Amino acid sequence: MDNQKDLYLENSLISSFVGNPLFDDIYLEHNSLPEINFDEISTESEIFDKKISFPLIINAMVGGSEKGFDVNQTLFSLAMEFKLPFSVGSQDGNFDNEESKLYLERIGESEKSEVVVLSNLSAKSDEKSIENAMNLINSDGVTLYLNSAQEIISSDGDTNFRNVLENIRKLSKTYSSKMIIKEKSMGMTKLTVDKLVDAGVKYIDVSGSGGTNFIEMENLRNYKEDFSDLYSWGIPTAKSIINARESSQMLKIIASGGIKTGLDIAKALIIGADYVGVSGELLKYLLHGGYDQAKNYLEDLIYKTKVVMFLLGVKNIEELKNVDYKIVGRLKEIL
Repeated sequence: MDNQKDLYLENSLISSFVGNPLFDDIYLEHNSLPEINFDEISTESEIFDKKISFPLIINAMVGGSEKGFDVNQTLFSLAMEFKLPFSVGSQDGNFDNEESKLYLERIGESEKSEVVVLSNLSAKSDEKSIENAMNLINSDGVTLYLNSAQEIISSDGDTNFRNVLENIRKLSKTYSSKMIIKEKSMGMTKLTVDKLVDAGVKYIDVSGSGGTNFIEMENLRNYKEDFSDLYSWGIPTAKSIINARESSQMLKIIASGGIKTGLDIAKALIIGADYVGVSGELLKYLLHGGYDQAKNYLEDLIYKTKVVMFLLGVKNIEELKNVDYKIVGRLKEIL
């Protein structure tokens, strides 16, 4: 085991919560006459033509060490138990790494007919790399990430981001129905989303500021410069969701970045998201309490989302998306 990598993994996952997704600035009103039976509330949804029990994607982190692969394998087991979509950690550069390949092949060979599994590569990837990555784990779709902030802070980052949009446009011709374009914790402007929609993108993960902070993560291992003054950089998750929904009513939006509670999930869906993504908060429970604590956290998350739905008087996810809301505070200011 590489102790230095394991220490980096654990410290970065535990410490990287410095932003504010601004969900507190979404005001919802209580419904005193819900006129529904709590036991009949449904949280079912659908993605890539597969039914899922709850509109939540479990996002794994990159491997890089024995502990990293163990963590991701456990997250995949949770996804199977809860019938939730699962996105593997980045597959970039993992085809020649035997440990990485073994972990990914295990997922590909698993009995996962009811689980949506997503490959994960850079948005710079070519079509052949995507095909190989998807075949390796028999995935239902692919997440292609945008990580310019992460790369510029990294001491060994790739900072050439020319022609990425054109590459996405080219890939959309083949993969648009199963391709998610995902930011890495910095959020998206409406202009960015407009460009992606014009390029044929149908699924976007806005991954806003407020959750795992990739500037902080890379700064922890950058011994040349200190970028701690940029820890607050990024567009809050709530603002990013609104940006994306203003761009297109047809777009499927995943909200990630600071999703911690059932109330966060409900608010994200109400203001425009179709799904949410979690990683950092779930990983904290897993690292501190193991599988059972992570399982309890997911159970609590789903149950409390249903409680919020009950308090609003809605019986399914589609009704939840049509709940009225008001915007206050900092979020109102930046809108």
